[in-house]
Amino acid sequence: MKNGVCLCLIAVMALIGFASPSLAAEVRAAIESANARFSALAAQGDGAALAGLYATDGAVMPAGSEPIRGTQAIAKFWQSALDSGVAAIELKTVEVYGQGTTATEVGEYALHDKAGKVLDRGKYIVIWRHQDGQWKLLRDMFSTNVPPPKG
Repeated sequence: MKNGVCLCLIAVMALIGFASPSLAAEVRAAIESANARFSALAAQGDGAALAGLYATDGAVMPAGSEPIRGTQAIAKFWQSALDSGVAAIELKTVEVYGQGTTATEVGEYALHDKAGKVLDRGKYIVIWRHQDGQWKLLRDMFSTNVPPPKG
């Protein structure tokens, strides 16, 4: 009876999308690789290339703004950030949860200027979609950890 319960539990877990540890590690590694590419493109100052890392129906959802949807709008958003003095984007993956063709990443970011000074630091959540053999950003939401100036 115990073996039947165990097999049933494994089947239910597979149906609801629990990934094996090795699969979870593969997804995390792929996301960390995509983040390294994101950081490299930011360092090159290429907002259009950053937008190419998003799904075609992707959206950036920064604090204090309506969602920014579509490749051209995302390119404009990132190019504006890069042109404003952001010279480097540091990303640190903290957690990854996956199910099928989607994964959710929780992480921390830091924005640096050309001298290496931290301009901002905060946290983010990205929903990733696996399509055409690669992981693409579907929803990208972030907010600062820096408190507003006291006024």
